[in-house]
Amino acid sequence: MHSPPGLSLLSRFTSRAMAPLLPLLLLLPILLLLAIADALPPACSEVVTCAGQVVRYPFSLNSSESDCGYPGLDLFCEDNATLILPVKSHRYRVVGIDYQAHTVAVSDDDISKYANTGGCLRLHVNLTIDYTNSWLQLTQSDSNVTFLYNCKKSISWFPAVELRGCQQQDGKKSYMLPDGGITGTEAYEHECEEVVVAPVLGLHKEEILPLTNGSFEVVKAGFELMYNAHSQQCDGCERSGGWCGYQRNDTHGGMNFTCFCDNGPAAARCSQALATTLVATPTKHASNGTG
Repeated sequence: MHSPPGLSLLSRFTSRAMAPLLPLLLLLPILLLLAIADALPPACSEVVTCAGQVVRYPFSLNSSESDCGYPGLDLFCEDNATLILPVKSHRYRVVGIDYQAHTVAVSDDDISKYANTGGCLRLHVNLTIDYTNSWLQLTQSDSNVTFLYNCKKSISWFPAVELRGCQQQDGKKSYMLPDGGITGTEAYEHECEEVVVAPVLGLHKEEILPLTNGSFEVVKAGFELMYNAHSQQCDGCERSGGWCGYQRNDTHGGMNFTCFCDNGPAAARCSQALATTLVATPTKHASNGTG
């Protein structure tokens, strides 16, 4: 059976017309792959670790130039052995990050100095958090203990515990009390030089009360902070197949939340029509669990 003359002519014309386009068609997948690579900042698709802990949005590592993460939630890796979270210029060691619960467990870095040298457990900073503007909040699991340093007058009532190795040559002593054990007025009456309130996990504090031999252990266990750096936006972005990050707003300044998608950045989430991509990014969801 022969094809109609018109159809045969059309077929030959189409073949000749398409021939110059074949190289372009072959290049199209390559160009698309390059576009995808440009759409995602390199650091977004990497699994960055320090001290065995995965670091990803909303945290960034060592103040990198990446758009991933939010300014102010920078973590610092020291010798790949210690992960540090600075809070108002004070150092807290990161014990673990739970990305599903949006919590980070930390402990005061001052404690490491005590652990290495022994002697008086001396903390220097009261942790204060701006609950209106901060992305970090204390959790309901946290409680407090109070340290009173270099008190001229002895504190003899329960549950005050004298800190080991802190007694001065002039007879001044230092103490530790659980939350609510003393008021600021009472500390003033005992002529204490410094009062430091430290957050701790309430569970650990209850396990070792009375604190006679546990003043170091209860603080070493650390405490929890909950982060809320647009967590719901990040979850929606990741569910659509994207990566969370921020881009600088050249017009108004500051940073805008951005969902980095295979076809380019989006304001909130990736297009559902592009949920199936040509290139799989295995690290994209590899760190969704607890680090």
